[in-house]
Amino acid sequence: MMTTDLAPAPVEDRGASASMSELQSDAFASPELELQNEFSYRPIPVLAPVSLVIGLCSIIGLASVAGLSVPLAGVILGILGLRQISRAHGEYGGFKLTVSGLVLSSICLMAGTSLHAYTYATEVPDGYERLSFRWLAEQKPIVEDGQTRINPEAKSLDGQKVFIKGYMYPENAKTNLKHFVLCKDTGQCCFGGKPSLTDMIVVDFVNGTKANFRELSLVSVAGTFRAKKTVVGGEVTALYSLEGEYFK
Repeated sequence: MMTTDLAPAPVEDRGASASMSELQSDAFASPELELQNEFSYRPIPVLAPVSLVIGLCSIIGLASVAGLSVPLAGVILGILGLRQISRAHGEYGGFKLTVSGLVLSSICLMAGTSLHAYTYATEVPDGYERLSFRWLAEQKPIVEDGQTRINPEAKSLDGQKVFIKGYMYPENAKTNLKHFVLCKDTGQCCFGGKPSLTDMIVVDFVNGTKANFRELSLVSVAGTFRAKKTVVGGEVTALYSLEGEYFK
């Protein structure tokens, strides 16, 4: 009699197969799905998008020295954002957003600082010395017996070639100006305030130079400085004037 050995049919390990399928599925997950999972399960701290927005706005720092406060704030917030994400031990997303904002702010901060430093070092024309309204404001006029005298320190500059920056006081004419008042800041010259005597200089061009009025814009003027009172109707209206030879 012939006997036939029948081998038992293999039993499929459904658990192992399911686990293998899940691993393969995870291994070949699409980038879109990974990104969706990241944003679904890893919240983004507020500092991440804020850092990016400020980074995009940091180009303002190239326009003025005051504008450098924008990229500086972006750098600080970017560092704080990365610190917050790092301390969360993987619970927060937004790392790339924060880094992007930090990089943009850093670039604009360095570029703006370099640009303004170069401008400051090269903007004074040859033959002129830099003068500032801040220094003039410190030279308080002397009042004795009801009479106003110019401070000796400011008086010592009379006749010297100086370069100074300020804001134009608005007048009726706006173009081809041969005469205008240069003020320390926009708050005094553009919003109805009366400038202090030490915070303004009367400019009169003497070599055919003319200027157009620039509202809320810092301008540069160079010429011969005069420390001599201007009296109108018994009232001192100005202490300083400038025989303008250069305007920018």
